[in-house]
Amino acid sequence: MSFRFLEHTADIRAECEAPTFEGLLEEAARALYAVAMANVRNDGGDTRTVALDTQSREECLVRWLQELIFLLETEQFVAVRFAFTRKNGESLVIRASGYRCTGSERAMEVKSATYHALEMESSESGWIARIVFDV
Repeated sequence: MSFRFLEHTADIRAECEAPTFEGLLEEAARALYAVAMANVRNDGGDTRTVALDTQSREECLVRWLQELIFLLETEQFVAVRFAFTRKNGESLVIRASGYRCTGSERAMEVKSATYHALEMESSESGWIARIVFDV
């Protein structure tokens, strides 16, 4: 599992790769926090539950990242551990564990994860997604 940043004219584009779709969601979260946070701690006992009832995996990825951005902006919540439960089709319930950050721990404001230039593909080795963060 990994992520890396790609060139983009105005925003930040990330490429995430993982053997499973749930792993891809984790890597996308890590990429988001690599942009938004100066440093991510691996502690905290706070939990949040995110329910995603979506029609496609692309929608699931974008909505997941939007939920994490919302939690970061409204509650200063940074998720570092994830437990996924698949409901049906593309619907997931995700239990995210993490901590509340301080303003000094933030690096950059991420306004949104976008559908613009979104790419997602699966292969025998897993999943790859390319997503743009509006900053």
